[in-house]
Amino acid sequence: MSKISKFFKGGGSAASKSRGGPSPQEALARLRETEEMLSKKQEYLETRIERELAIARQHGTKNKRGTGTVS
Repeated sequence: MSKISKFFKGGGSAASKSRGGPSPQEALARLRETEEMLSKKQEYLETRIERELAIARQHGTKNKRGTGTVS
């Protein structure tokens, strides 16, 4: 009966490792990939913000027609 209970409980070491999550090396590799992806995304967003601010400044100083106050 103990063999049957071990079979259904997943008593083998391979079964418990697969459910326990990734190994430390795999986790570090995945974290490094995530960090690299987030860094690239941050650089892209920062350059996009700079571009949008430059456009806003350009139109804000040149387009005086649309800035009048409305009563």
